[in-house]
Amino acid sequence: MEAGEVVSLIGANGAGKTTLLNVISGMHPSWEGSRLLNEVETKGWRAEKLVAHGIVQIPEAEKVFTPLSVLENLELGAYLRRLGRTALQQELEKVFAVFPVLRERENQPAGTLSGGERQMLALGKALMAQPRMIMPDEPSLGLAPTIVVEIFRILRSLNEQGTTILLVEQNAKESLRISHRAYVLDTGRIVLTGTGEDLLHNEEVKRAFLGKDYHGKWER
Repeated sequence: MEAGEVVSLIGANGAGKTTLLNVISGMHPSWEGSRLLNEVETKGWRAEKLVAHGIVQIPEAEKVFTPLSVLENLELGAYLRRLGRTALQQELEKVFAVFPVLRERENQPAGTLSGGERQMLALGKALMAQPRMIMPDEPSLGLAPTIVVEIFRILRSLNEQGTTILLVEQNAKESLRISHRAYVLDTGRIVLTGTGEDLLHNEEVKRAFLGKDYHGKWER
């Protein structure tokens, strides 16, 4: 990936999308291949070291710490930066500017938020780490259509502000619309790649992921 890109990974359940994110973020070991960040090999790095270098994953499940308040979740996002109170407050204000609803809910336990609000909190917590690249995993899963539109609007806006995004998303149509490039994965292998626009109009992709006859397998 180049700095400033949005790249999507699409594929059926079990294709290896989340596993790939877990390898990149240091949650899963990798026995082969390389993981390069600005030409530096990161294979073997612990997850917290990767976060400190700007690689932040937003998992599909357990996105936030539900017993903690919204504010505490956001503060934890900046934990590795060791900010003073003034600098921390400045970073919080930046997140609240992107997600005004989080300011309104800052003292609520995160477990009381709606699905859409939790996703916004997860994104806000990631931004508190001052990431160079975020990796959201299924950010629209289970959300109402109007909230899905808002989540993708926010992702596009974050990218326009310079954040690089590696996106895993079952909603292939919306993810391809905001992507510069995309990869189709099937059982751990890349079977197709191209620009987001090209794959959005690719007949194989439309048949497999955008049409009504998608059954969870890539048709070769």
